[in-house]
Amino acid sequence: MQLQTVLYSAEGGVARIVMNRPEKRNALNHQLLDDIDAAFTAAEMDDSVRVVVLSANGPSFSAGYDLKGSYYTSPPEKDGRWTVANSLMALRGMEARYQRIWNCPKPTIARVHGHAVAGGCYLQLLCDISVAADDAILGHPAVKMGGVSSMPLWQVALGLKKARYLLLTGRLVDGREAERIGLVTLSVPPEQLDATVEGVIADCLEVPFEGALQNKEALNTSLEIMGVGALFRYHGQMNALGRLRERRGEGDGFERFR
Repeated sequence: MQLQTVLYSAEGGVARIVMNRPEKRNALNHQLLDDIDAAFTAAEMDDSVRVVVLSANGPSFSAGYDLKGSYYTSPPEKDGRWTVANSLMALRGMEARYQRIWNCPKPTIARVHGHAVAGGCYLQLLCDISVAADDAILGHPAVKMGGVSSMPLWQVALGLKKARYLLLTGRLVDGREAERIGLVTLSVPPEQLDATVEGVIADCLEVPFEGALQNKEALNTSLEIMGVGALFRYHGQMNALGRLRERRGEGDGFERFR
């Protein structure tokens, strides 16, 4: 497996997926999205892997989608612009990438530091457990540009009031507040981040492997019964069609979709 923007290793039952565009604060471009997808696929297919950890090199976990080019922000070159058809297909593709992480049959842990905003915040929401540094910055500031988030898990994770507070204002919160409102699982001082993540990994490894798989399947299926799977599709559709609205000002207006 050849990856250009992700470092991947699997040892001792743990697959470690490290986003590695530090100079771009791990902005999600075409290559990074492809590499994350490939790495999660490899971890899922490797029978020796029991836990998957997503982290990042550099000053931030992820600054969101790369506005200079990604499957999310850029219309297909052959079309040169967003249309109903290519918008819906692009978001269908993004939904599949989200579901790759969300439905990973093995426990997934996000190690969050620096900024995890917009698409970067999506990634940690998709993981089962998120451990953030107290000084991490999380949220979805791109909603200030208008439009529907393609990530449906905000109200699932935070509940109605806190989710709408973030999504209707675009405000950011630090790791401590993110833990308090349910945006992450745990928040710890930065110097304790690695040790805390390793402790969570050790706890997950103590659970019998097949029992963990069965438990994860039950948890995700329960949410499917509650309609969360359909939420992925609906938010993708609404986000896709929002790309056809009249743009304002200079540029292509894709800042709203990060």
